[in-house]
Amino acid sequence: MKKIIIPTLLVFALGLVSCEDKLDIPQKGVVTNETYYASDADAEAALTDMYANFVANVAGSEGIDNPEQVIINYAADDILSAGGHKADHDGFRVFDEFTYNESNGTLQACYDRYLGAVYHANLVISNLSNENRAGTEPKYTSAYTKQCVEEARVMRAYLHMMLAILWNRPAILDRLLEPDELPVQAESQEQVLNWVVSECDKAINSGSLPKRNGTGDKNATARMTVGFAQFVAGKAAMFANDPTTARKYLSALISSGDYKLVDTDEYWTNFHVAGDGNCEKIFEPNFIYDNTSPFWDNVWRSRWMVADVFCWRTDALASMPSVCPAAGWNGGAVQEDFAKKFVEHDGNSARRRACFLTEEEWLYEMEWNSDKNDAPLAEKETDPNRGISASTGVYSHGPYFEWKHMAYAKVPKILSGGKEYPGDNVSEIMGGASSQKNFNVARYAEALLLYAEACIGADEANGLKALNEVQARSGSGKISTKLTFEDVMEEKQYEMWFENCRFPDLVRWGKQGKVNLDQIFNKNYGGIHKHVPIVYDEFFTKGAAKHKLYTEYVVADHNDFSDKYMYLPFPLDRRLANHFKNVLGWESLNGNTSADE
Repeated sequence: MKKIIIPTLLVFALGLVSCEDKLDIPQKGVVTNETYYASDADAEAALTDMYANFVANVAGSEGIDNPEQVIINYAADDILSAGGHKADHDGFRVFDEFTYNESNGTLQACYDRYLGAVYHANLVISNLSNENRAGTEPKYTSAYTKQCVEEARVMRAYLHMMLAILWNRPAILDRLLEPDELPVQAESQEQVLNWVVSECDKAINSGSLPKRNGTGDKNATARMTVGFAQFVAGKAAMFANDPTTARKYLSALISSGDYKLVDTDEYWTNFHVAGDGNCEKIFEPNFIYDNTSPFWDNVWRSRWMVADVFCWRTDALASMPSVCPAAGWNGGAVQEDFAKKFVEHDGNSARRRACFLTEEEWLYEMEWNSDKNDAPLAEKETDPNRGISASTGVYSHGPYFEWKHMAYAKVPKILSGGKEYPGDNVSEIMGGASSQKNFNVARYAEALLLYAEACIGADEANGLKALNEVQARSGSGKISTKLTFEDVMEEKQYEMWFENCRFPDLVRWGKQGKVNLDQIFNKNYGGIHKHVPIVYDEFFTKGAAKHKLYTEYVVADHNDFSDKYMYLPFPLDRRLANHFKNVLGWESLNGNTSADE
């Protein structure tokens, strides 16, 4: 967040003083800080820069992964890192297996990207308001600049919430820092979260923050709005263990009428181009394909190669399924025992089918690169162009195949039922296997479930109504008659699977004494890392008469989960440079304890 002056340039400049008169030429195309931030056009450019930075960094990719998506989801108990073998994708599988350290590149990228996004929000706030160290009034003020400041305020609050959820005690960066300043680490996670709530409240009550105009307002889903501010305030309050405050903001969001769940058979669209900007989206930064710019073209505006990462391990398959847009590398796999539990709970629901396929669905209901797609089942069962042909099998998989975040080459009929949707005949990727799907940040289903949890023991009738709304839409057939923590926790795991919720929720529930983290991570299912499946097809490996998947099990290279892993360590050089302290037992690489809790 500090302005950086490179000493070498200063020395070089001093060496040219004698030639100053010859170099006294006005620079072309340069705008100084003294003349900028002086019009609505300048404000709009600064706000656009803030959103573009978020798209490229927080919602973008680092190498082949999105740091946020990998770290939060892979750490959960219902997802396993996959790849071609137990050492593949090692840079981010370590978050699944709890073997990362302070020097991990994905960890540093995630932290830096959040901080970079905060900086771009503060550029708007500190230059278009008096929220700077000197309290200097802005050069120009209008209704529009006030709107820009409040949008940036909500963006900054959201980013701080995520930093607090992941790192516990980040610095509160409430303005641009000057060259002589270092960030000051927060005293507690609660301090950061309470500040987030107050910032959202300030934006909501400013009268300047945009509001979604009904459930059909797609444009509002791609920017900071009153609804998103209410969502962030409510979620931050829940992580601060303040359900009363959470109910206040989430109730206002729900009663606004500006959001609703999509229909049951449309559930899958929430994660694909067909559902971008739909009635359920509270915020998702908008992907815009621009083929006129060599820098932004295809790849850089979105998640480069996530179409490969989140596709199945296609080099192990007998042929390419038609749904696959590119060669797949086998990203996060649905944990086998959880998948069984999900099937038992949801059965053939639209929600479950949108998340993953069972063996029979994957083998026979999907279209493969085969002339047997319309053939009778008996012919499909002996079709050599489907199934797992590799003798090495598919690592981390049982007989269940996730595709919730797969970028589709073509919308599968299993989900669409033959109905046409936007992008039906257009691949969801662009050049470089970059997904053009908007990056989900917040959707209404999560708001309903947070509200239901906040209502336990307080406003149970309305909390049960919110829970039932999610349950009814799922298609599972289960409708709770009482509002219990167990039902809310269970429903949230199914509804929000692979959506950045499970691991942070487990940590806060563990802190509140509601769940046993040692049991969940180290003992359930025999220990998820001690019982890692590899799935094979006996049609190929055993010469069986027809396709039949089976699993064998190995032990992953892992550390057992302990309290140490509830929060991430600060990247080593960032921690040392800013004199930060980690929490819960993290040690620096030189062996000195850096914990303060």
